[in-house]
Amino acid sequence: MGTEVQQEESFKNDAIVKPLQSLLLLTVLNVLIPLRQNKIISKIWGLEKEKTEVLSKVHGLLDKIIDRKMKAEGEVDSSMNLVVDQVIELQRKGQIDLKDMKSECFNMILAAFETTALTVNHALILLAMFPEYQDTVFQELQEVFPTAGNFEVSYEDLQKLVYLDRVLNETLRLIPPIPLIPRQVKDDFQLSNGVLVPKGLVVAIDIFNVHRNKDHWGPDADNFNPDHFLPDNVRERHPYAFVPFSKGKRNCIGWRYALMSAKIALAKALRNYKVSTSFLFEDLVFVDNIGMKLRKTPLLEFHRRN
Repeated sequence: MGTEVQQEESFKNDAIVKPLQSLLLLTVLNVLIPLRQNKIISKIWGLEKEKTEVLSKVHGLLDKIIDRKMKAEGEVDSSMNLVVDQVIELQRKGQIDLKDMKSECFNMILAAFETTALTVNHALILLAMFPEYQDTVFQELQEVFPTAGNFEVSYEDLQKLVYLDRVLNETLRLIPPIPLIPRQVKDDFQLSNGVLVPKGLVVAIDIFNVHRNKDHWGPDADNFNPDHFLPDNVRERHPYAFVPFSKGKRNCIGWRYALMSAKIALAKALRNYKVSTSFLFEDLVFVDNIGMKLRKTPLLEFHRRN
């Protein structure tokens, strides 16, 4: 969105996080329980009031950022490729209206705020549990960023972080931030086992277990191993065996941005700190939720690197 979050009042004390979490929960429950979409039932249950309250808090923050941007002098710098700049430019050209412009920004924030944070956290946890892989990541980061501290990360730099990319993908495989996704069937279709799935049915795609299917990932499918994403292994694997951002026409529109954001966060953290934990990988217990949760979150120790 082109703003420093530390300067926004709504980000202090996580004031904006809880409304975003509530809104995400309401959205997913509306999909899984279509009855909740009925206006009368929604009002009786108090859901409409809750939705209005959380929307007002989230839109309050976004409106301030957008208004500041729109009042800024000069043309939008399209080379930055910020979501807010791109949609403001479309609005100024008359290609979308103000409401649609704000909706685009809102959707990007809602979809990305927790998923990226969960992915970064899970990657740090896994690397703390497997220091040999963390050492390889650090060696790569040292080559790309010789000096530690608050360094800048360019798009070209990200392309050089090949091993970190494999670690990130392996994290998304083992602990996908969204463990299952609902989809409504558009037309009748028959599964390979002969079961007929009727039009209109809402089905859930179990991403978590798809990513651990031993038919595609081998006998160590439940283990953390970045080599699962070596180029030769990727080529030989079914393209739908790895779907952390869904697949096809309904895939996540921001998946490339999500990967870049996560890689930048991990690069800055792991170049400056070594992470460790006494928590064992085999003791992780996964809990299905809107975003993937751990029954007990391992505590991490951060040790400053030179």
